[in-house]
Amino acid sequence: MKVSICIPTYNGQKFFESCLDSAIGQTYRDIEIIIVDDCSTDNTYEIAKKYASKDSRIRLFQNEKNAGLVPNWNHCIELSKGKWIKFLFQDDALAPNCIEVMINSLSPNDRIVTSARRLILDEALDESTRTYSISETLTFERFGIISKVPVFIPAEKISSLAVQNVWMNFIGEPTVIMFQKEVTRELGVFNPDLIQVCDLEYFLRIACNYGVKYIPQPLTYFRVHKGSASSSNISERYYQVMHLDPIIMLHQFLYATFFAPFRKALPISLKIKLKLVFMLRVRESYEKSLHSTPENQQKFATTGKKYPGIAVTSRQSFFGLIFLSVVKIMVRLRRIFKK
Repeated sequence: MKVSICIPTYNGQKFFESCLDSAIGQTYRDIEIIIVDDCSTDNTYEIAKKYASKDSRIRLFQNEKNAGLVPNWNHCIELSKGKWIKFLFQDDALAPNCIEVMINSLSPNDRIVTSARRLILDEALDESTRTYSISETLTFERFGIISKVPVFIPAEKISSLAVQNVWMNFIGEPTVIMFQKEVTRELGVFNPDLIQVCDLEYFLRIACNYGVKYIPQPLTYFRVHKGSASSSNISERYYQVMHLDPIIMLHQFLYATFFAPFRKALPISLKIKLKLVFMLRVRESYEKSLHSTPENQQKFATTGKKYPGIAVTSRQSFFGLIFLSVVKIMVRLRRIFKK
């Protein structure tokens, strides 16, 4: 059963060799390694060529022009030939037995597998990022899912956790995930309209339909440093990340066909909560765009055209605006009394 290790790259020379060493050193041998370089301007592509010349399992590609983060991920999927897809990012690494353990944990109905991971924290990280990475990142253990062996978490449980922890990635970063390529034919690939939560939205898309197999054993190494894609996304595209990403994902929760099982699994109280959060965040995003740059105003308008629920919600009536104002006040009071 072939596994495609997909490595999308862009200017990742600093940690790239250790990443590749971890891929070619897998104890599970039926693999191909797909490297798609997105027009790097450093030595990333040269490093990849050196490794490809020594290992026939490496299939190396380079885009004709810079495609961007999510399109490059999707290009990796498109080029893959394996039954299972295992992402590995250029900053990260796999334990030698990562894929072997994941394959051995599979049951016939599994479609997505995740695992625990070890953090590699850059010495230059600020204290708040360090503290968040160590103490506040959500894991299945923090939800009370404690096991010493691989455990299946059903779709209904994933749906409940998702709506109570909106925008929090408790499933895991792409490097800790392996999923069956077949699901892309039913559920599509990563949404290129999303920047910061593109991986969370996609993995929830799969897990809310099929559940997820969780392996409590740390099988990957996830590097946290200032030069990571997440850090760049937030600093360079703040409005998109903070205001458009959340409402696009909420829109998909509420309206997208492939999230129908998610909505079906929710009790009425959580559905109402989700709708209210959506209404509030859409209005906030709309108002922010009005007091921002013409570029951000255009981004909001374009998003509304593509996701009709956003456009409709942004055009609240007078009474709708009063209702949202009351909800905002109630939310703020609740936060005050919680402190």
